[in-house]
Order: sequence, then C-alpha cells, then structure tokens
Amino acid sequence: MKKSFTLVLALLLAVLCATSCLAENAAEYYGNDVSKHESLVMYVIGDEPTDSVLVSEQINALMEEKLNTSLTIFYIPLSDYEQKYSLLLASGTDIDIMYTSTWAFYNQEATKGAFAEITTENLEKYMPQTYACESPMAFEQAKINGVCYMVARNNAYINNAVPVLIRGDLREKYGIEKVDSVETLEAYFKAVAENEEGVYPYAAAGNGVDLSINLFQSRYNMLPFAGLDKYFGYFYEEGKTPTADDIVWQLGTEEYLEYATQMKAWADMGFWSKNAVSNSISPRDAFENGTSASVFWNIDTCESIKNVVDASHPEWKAELVNVTPGVVHAEGMYTGDGFAFPATSKKLERAMMALDLLKNDKALYDLARYGIEGVHYNATSDTTYTLADGSSGYTVANAPISWGLKNDNLERIMGEAGATQSEIRKSLFSDAISEISSGFIFDETPVKAELAAISDVCSQYVPMIELGLVDDVQASLNEFNSQCERAGLNTVYEEVKAQFNAYLEGLN
Repeated sequence: MKKSFTLVLALLLAVLCATSCLAENAAEYYGNDVSKHESLVMYVIGDEPTDSVLVSEQINALMEEKLNTSLTIFYIPLSDYEQKYSLLLASGTDIDIMYTSTWAFYNQEATKGAFAEITTENLEKYMPQTYACESPMAFEQAKINGVCYMVARNNAYINNAVPVLIRGDLREKYGIEKVDSVETLEAYFKAVAENEEGVYPYAAAGNGVDLSINLFQSRYNMLPFAGLDKYFGYFYEEGKTPTADDIVWQLGTEEYLEYATQMKAWADMGFWSKNAVSNSISPRDAFENGTSASVFWNIDTCESIKNVVDASHPEWKAELVNVTPGVVHAEGMYTGDGFAFPATSKKLERAMMALDLLKNDKALYDLARYGIEGVHYNATSDTTYTLADGSSGYTVANAPISWGLKNDNLERIMGEAGATQSEIRKSLFSDAISEISSGFIFDETPVKAELAAISDVCSQYVPMIELGLVDDVQASLNEFNSQCERAGLNTVYEEVKAQFNAYLEGLN
C-alpha cells in the first residue's frame, strides 16, 4: 500500500512539474536557439522496466524545462533485437536517437549509411558538455573509415571483467564453501543438476555468448579486437607488446577446443536444456523467476539482477563470484554502448542537444540510470545510493536507456555515504591495465563480403558448439572451420594482420 501511494504521488508530481514547465521552456542551449518546441523519438535495446512510463514522465519534465523538448522512448526487447533492429532503420520509422553498439550492428548499419556523421564541429556546437568531458578515445574508437557515427559511453569497457551471479542459499545447502574457480563452479552446478527439481544450473538461451566471454576469453586471457570480438584477438602475455603474428582466429585455437569440450561435458550433465539454442526465455529472467541457479553477464547487469533478487527473494542470498581470479583486466572499448542519430532524422541538432543533456545533466542522468529518487533508489550522497522499496519497478543502475549514457563522472556506487565498491567490482576493475590494442579499430570494408559469409557460418555452428549440443566436438569444429575457410577466413585474417601492422606503425 505504501509503495502504491508513493508511486502515485511521484506520478502526480511529475505531471504537475511537466505542466508548469511548459510555460517556462528554455529559449537557448549553449547559444543554440531552442525556442521552438521539438518532439524526439528514441529507441533503445533492452527489456522495458515496469515503471518506465513513470520515469519518462519525470525525464520529460526536465527536458521541457531545460531544452523545450519532449522525448518518446521505445524499447526493443533483447529477445527481438537481432530480428527487429535493422528492419526498424530500413523501414523509415521516425527515429531521432538510436542505441547502437559493436555488438548491435553499429559497423553494419553505419557502413550502409543508416547513421548521420558526427563531426567535431557539431559536437562543439550541439554537444558542448560531451565534447568537453568525453574521452577522445571514445570518438576515435567509433570512427569507421575516419568518420564517427556514434557518441559512445564515457566509460571504458574492462575486458574480462565478468562475474557470475549464483544462489548463495543453494551453495550453502550443498556444502560448497565458496565458488571461486571453474572447478568449484562445476561442483555447484553438479549439485543443483542432481538435486534441484525445476531449476537448471544455468538456463542458457540462444548463442551462449556470455558463457564464452567468461569461460573462454576471460579464462585464457584472450583480448579480442573491437568489432571482431568473437573472431580475432590475441592471448595476452605480461610485458610483451603484441604483433600481427600474435593475432589468432579465436575459434580455431587449442584453448577454444578445450573450452568447447568442457561445455559438451557440462551439457551432457544436464547443466542446461537440450533445447537451449531455441530457448526464448533470457538467462536473466530465468534467474529472477527461480528456474536458473546462475547468470553469466557483465558486472553492471549482474549487479542489477542481484538488486532485483535481493528485493524479491532475499532468502536466495544472491552472490557475485569471480571464477577466473588472476586473469588480466584490460581497458578496452568505449563503443560497447552508445547512441547514433539515424540519417533520416529531421531533427539532428535538437537530438544531439538532448543526448548531451542526458549524458551530462546530473538530475537527468540519475533518472535514466537509477530511476526516481525515493521510489526506486535513495541517494545517500552525490556518489552513492541504496535501493528503495520500489526498486523492482526499474532496472536500477542498469536501465536500458542508460547503457549508452554511462558516464564515469556521474556514476553512483551502491552503499551508504562513504561506502566503497563491492569487493568483486574492485577485484575486476582496480588492476585494469591500459593495453596497446584498445585503440585498434578494424575497417571491414575490404572484406565485407567475406565477413558476412563467415557470420552466416558462425550462426549455424557456434551456438551448438558453445552449448555442447553436438555429438563430436572435434569433428564439429573441423567442419565449422573448414566452412569458414571456404567463406574467406584466410583473406580476412591477412587483412586484420595488415591493418594491425599499420596501426602499430602509426603509434611510433
């Protein structure tokens, strides 16, 4: 009852604020005339939070006040984005701001002309706060053939910073002291598989990519190249500067064979469904509804899921664990999240100003990232927060609208004033190194046809191999790699090495 009253009160306040602000709209933004009201449309990838409308009401109240602009936000569910994303852009749908990423068609759509060019002049004029505060590397990494089409997050992705979220109550139930390695994780999975009815150790779905990021790339110190994450990279060795000769086709290495073999063993032990590839229920939803005993994802998402479960099922004692201690953590991509402006938008300048505000205005950033203060979270200082009673209504600290907005200058950490980051987050981030390959951006133009053909082959084979749903791992890998070679793998491989050589020479 208390929660319902709070939500209704917050909604009424938002509506009243929006109404009063209409008469006091801003006339200029850093010298730009905004006296004419504009309505913008934003699309983001991610599942829509229950209280998204409530939050967007308050976002719009501030947008009206500060920019004489309203923003309509649409969500593309994670289960549908691969099918819907490109279709939306090609359909001529009215879109002014679009989430994009190296994992969500940025290169493909930018090279097709789907996104507007973002020039330095436009950034200085329409996104002055972003231009002043954003890391220059973020814009460099977003360039394709020397042209930038994305405003990336101001938050470098840390390669291999990938925990696992597990059920602490089940770990205790089966006498497992701690889960801190792949071996102890397997023991936990085995106990759940043999004893828990209706709960998979890991309810895998789709391509199993989050498993491979943790148990292959992270485990073996594989540092992938931006834009070629699943294809090429190199195995990091401390003190050694990589050369083109160190580059490997990840899916043809002995380490990958070892990983795929272990996944086959895990699948045979019933750690996930035999129908995992076609499973449409995300691992996140499965963990939250109690049908999965673990989640593999990035640190932000795992912490967000833990927040939800701590509120709804505290008896599960959700725990973040690191099963690959001692691996290298390297500062990598900014372009893992960002926003672009569709080339068809008629309101590019206002859209840039709106994104500038969302990324840099503290009040707007807090709303987008954490929800409504007092409803979804409680601010315990300028840089910390705790969960409020209504936290389950919003994806606190990881809302889909905020993925591309991430700004280290405005982030909060969970805890009382003066609290520090979680031990897992500290262990994953505090020792991150600046690595030479982080600025390397591959231009796929010369081998675009070959990469498309390889991608088709991967979509046929990789999900089954990585989820261990094949009869013979070695035979399947041999067949897969043979098909990739026919698709032009060697041509792509040589192009990657040539471009990396040129990149290294440019640094000297």
